[in-house]
Amino acid sequence: MTEREQRLLVSRTLDVGERMLLCGGEVSRVEDTISRILKSYGAQRVEVFTILSFISLTAVFSQDRIFSENRRVSIVAYSNDFTRLEQLNALSREVCAARPDLTVLSEKLTAIDLPPRKKQFRELYALLGYILSGSGFALFFGGTWRDSLGAGLCCFVVWFLNWFLKRAALQRLFHAFFVSFFAGSLCYLMILLGLGEHPGQVMMAVIMVLIPGIAITNAMREVLISDTISGILRLVESLLIASAVAFGFALAMFVFKDRFPEEHFLSLNAELPWLQILAAAAGTLGFAILFNSRPRRLFLGALGGGLTWVVYLLLADVIGSDFLCVALAAGFGAAYAEIMARVCKAPATVFTILSEIALIPGGSLYITMHHLVGGRQSQALQYGLHTVMVALAIALGIVLVTAFTTSFFSKKKRAATGHKH
Repeated sequence: MTEREQRLLVSRTLDVGERMLLCGGEVSRVEDTISRILKSYGAQRVEVFTILSFISLTAVFSQDRIFSENRRVSIVAYSNDFTRLEQLNALSREVCAARPDLTVLSEKLTAIDLPPRKKQFRELYALLGYILSGSGFALFFGGTWRDSLGAGLCCFVVWFLNWFLKRAALQRLFHAFFVSFFAGSLCYLMILLGLGEHPGQVMMAVIMVLIPGIAITNAMREVLISDTISGILRLVESLLIASAVAFGFALAMFVFKDRFPEEHFLSLNAELPWLQILAAAAGTLGFAILFNSRPRRLFLGALGGGLTWVVYLLLADVIGSDFLCVALAAGFGAAYAEIMARVCKAPATVFTILSEIALIPGGSLYITMHHLVGGRQSQALQYGLHTVMVALAIALGIVLVTAFTTSFFSKKKRAATGHKH
């Protein structure tokens, strides 16, 4: 390759990494993808440093051909888009295997970007995900069918607010606070109108849609696997957004506390476990739609969420430690994701995130805020610590299984190729 082509290759490879980061790819996946592509084209050494908002790349092809490029990544553009993540992952595999001309690489990369004519359909598709997630998790948290209806209607409004405020380009914390306060107030109004019975169950379901539980879990996972800087930055950002969400709901609780002085919390240990499992699968299916999973992945994602909750319920009957139950259930979900990733030849992230949805502590966050508004600081602290503990347990379960499978398949690949080191 000429010097100009190598410089262009570095830029195009950085385009692939940036897009992967924006649509939900892990930092380690982004760095590994960039490194593999450049080395397949003859780079002798590749140095990549990635955090949420920045990618720095240096590629060494020879002593006199060293190319460096930095890329500022817009945090506002972040979203979980599993279809694009799969397409980018498949493109990187194809590029490493066939090493196509750079013009072909640019054309394929452009084709992956969402065509404008599909944007309207994408918004309606996301609406279905919001409604299904809210309705499913209202039942999951022990609510009635009327609670499920109320949560679905609230999530419809949340979808509209997110769509409307996105055009206004509000600061993310204010956006999260405003939507949460409006959604929390609407939950109470739904109860007053008879479209629900238990405000707690309705609000927990809506919180699941708004809380960045996945981002918090991923941040802890990055810290545990030594992507410390990226993990801390992601954790700080996620906790700030979670605080804005919590404050918005807490303000709504304060406004309506005279009308609802004593809220009844149904036990999360459902009297009908089969209904709770189906609700977990339905809620996970809604998130799969929200994350723009491919149609043929929707069932597998919902199945992973349902099976993970089955494992949690089985472990809860024999293990007294909730931390251990969550960690083991999360480990099962991660193992399921690794198997499905290899069967479907897709990134494990596509299945890992969906498998852990039901474990995200949205209910604990709501109960924390409820006790805080009621002046019960000790109970609020207890549930607040429980919320953090569950997120850490999920991250730990995922990390242990991912580390084992990565090591196992790496050894297997080296054995197949005859490499000892």
